[in-house]
Amino acid sequence: MTEFLSPQYALSILHNCQLPVLVLDKQGRMLGYNPAFERLVGHSQSADLQGCSYKELGNHPARILLSDNSTVCWDDRNATTHHFEIQTVDLPDADRAQARLFLDISRQVSLEQTHTRLNEELKQHILTDKETGLLNERGIMLALEPQVARCRRYNSTMSVVVLDAHCPADITGAHPHITRLLKDQLRWADLIGYSGEQEFILVLPETDSDASFQLIKKLHDLLNEMAGQALEGQTITTSYGVASWRRNDNAETLLSRARMALLQARSCLLYTSPSPRDFKYDRVFRLLLEKEGGGGGGGGGGGG
Repeated sequence: MTEFLSPQYALSILHNCQLPVLVLDKQGRMLGYNPAFERLVGHSQSADLQGCSYKELGNHPARILLSDNSTVCWDDRNATTHHFEIQTVDLPDADRAQARLFLDISRQVSLEQTHTRLNEELKQHILTDKETGLLNERGIMLALEPQVARCRRYNSTMSVVVLDAHCPADITGAHPHITRLLKDQLRWADLIGYSGEQEFILVLPETDSDASFQLIKKLHDLLNEMAGQALEGQTITTSYGVASWRRNDNAETLLSRARMALLQARSCLLYTSPSPRDFKYDRVFRLLLEKEGGGGGGGGGGGG
């Protein structure tokens, strides 16, 4: 047989409990609180809550503590932020009163926020993409800056190609196949990056726009061939944006111009290919090639 605490013992435990506790009636009005709640909120603010419900308190600074949320975030009178998980206990009386116990989870929340922040900081230091093993965008930008400085010093050529390889949703493992193909076809001095969202970034030192065009034509044919052999005969839709280095470029502006070219390439309306091997008319090829020294872009691969 269960033996219950006497009312005297129960009141003593409640009075000395370190957890803030308050009691609400069935309308949500506060009937009472223990000393720990008063220490938390303060004597005057605790007295303000007596007999009031959440809706009746207006802009009272402790109003949130009477809400029916399972967790609350509250700033005390010293501007210290507290996070509470609230446990409710239905009391056995005719008034259907409810006790609310405030469990302080501020330390746990702080640890979670610190963990999230450190993860974000760690991501800023990671230079490679997990899926492909290529440089991520931060890595490619760090590697591109010295190449731009070299072009500026020696007045040499360089092109950046942004390749958008769109694969059908049911193809798995397409990007590693594309990565291997790019590594096989590019020179040791070239840089390959993957920025996510199906964008590959190619940095081609000592390469002008005409040479970039020839490389893209070759990659385009090889990607189609690879799709037929390794990707279940599916088609990879490819778009390319190319920008050649200009004297006033830095790494950011050069990559930005290549991306702008890619956006324009995506918007080009092409005719259906009369032959799947005809590069010029291929329906999955869209290209805007920015000529060196030009102010805009010249179209290639679109018209007849």
